[in-house]
Amino acid sequence: MLQILQKQLDESTLCPLCQASMYWVEAEQYEQELNFHQCSHCEHRIFQNSQQQNCHCASCTQQRKKIMAETRLQEQQKFKKQDAPERELNQLRFIDKLFLLSILDQHAQEHIPHEEFIDWEKIKYLNITPNYFFQHGMIKHLLKEQILIAKDFAENAQQYYINVRLDGYSEPSLFSIAQQLRYWFYENLSMGTPFKTADEVKDALYLLLYQEIVQFMQFYCRTWGIQIAGNHSFQSFCYRLLDVLAVGQIYYLVQTALEFLYQQKALKPRNENFINTNLLKKTVQQYRERSVAEKWETSTLPRPPNLPFSYMSEILFFRFLGYDERIFFQPVWRSWRKIEARLKFYSLKRCMHCGSDELTVDYDAENYVSLFCRNCKHQDHYFTQ
Repeated sequence: MLQILQKQLDESTLCPLCQASMYWVEAEQYEQELNFHQCSHCEHRIFQNSQQQNCHCASCTQQRKKIMAETRLQEQQKFKKQDAPERELNQLRFIDKLFLLSILDQHAQEHIPHEEFIDWEKIKYLNITPNYFFQHGMIKHLLKEQILIAKDFAENAQQYYINVRLDGYSEPSLFSIAQQLRYWFYENLSMGTPFKTADEVKDALYLLLYQEIVQFMQFYCRTWGIQIAGNHSFQSFCYRLLDVLAVGQIYYLVQTALEFLYQQKALKPRNENFINTNLLKKTVQQYRERSVAEKWETSTLPRPPNLPFSYMSEILFFRFLGYDERIFFQPVWRSWRKIEARLKFYSLKRCMHCGSDELTVDYDAENYVSLFCRNCKHQDHYFTQ
């Protein structure tokens, strides 16, 4: 039981939490002398150094609860991390490798000092992906698959280790991971392939083009202070459009529909329950059906020059697939036709002599490839078209 013997205001001492003046308190507890400062506002207590006492003000109590929760979470994640399997880097999905390279390419460079973890708080506002929701979904997926592991154990942890193996080695450096990804994506497939099948690349191409459409409509609505995003229904609809229209034509349909909906004051400031997304989909669908029925030619809208390119789009479209901005002016099937045979060849290539996939590209022309087997030293020549 704490018994107050003397209590007087000490205006020269301020509370470190709320900056209010503090009382100087002389008290007694269990026949022991107890001296401390107590805040006149929030009741925070500062005890003398020699006295091992805990403050029970609201702020300190909340802080202790937070520490206890983090400790429990740390214990849970410690056991969880021990159970987390390390995957080989080459076993990740193509889109996951592309996302990791988009994060690491500017960060993990030989001539730039860098940490051995991803500090998401520092880079999350960079143009890593076409839009934030897609980026958030990718991070959530990598955490769920334990490809990313939180560095610390706070609930809002923003620093991650990459939990993969590289060439059989555990815990590779970020630079070695980034360098391997650069070999796969930047060396025209001569240093290995980041995909298992050509369909993986095709799926990523559709996904990134769809995310570009979402980025465009968000960019357009931002000037009006209106929220909009994609959803599964709108994604499926856009995929069907991408089969027959160029991205620039879809831009035109989206812009026309948004202008109409805005003039009709049908768009809401908040996209609750995807109300704006569903309105846009319905309107674009009506435009498309009418244009097909009446045989209109859909105009093509160029990509706005002030719409920033994401790292993912630049790497996939320009560095890996070798396209330029013409990819936005032709349907996906036409773009895909130019590279499908080559990608399928590289995903299936094996040494004709021993069956090994450890092949080095000796010579690579547009329609012709010469491969050297590192296993049996046999050389094969192929036409890729």
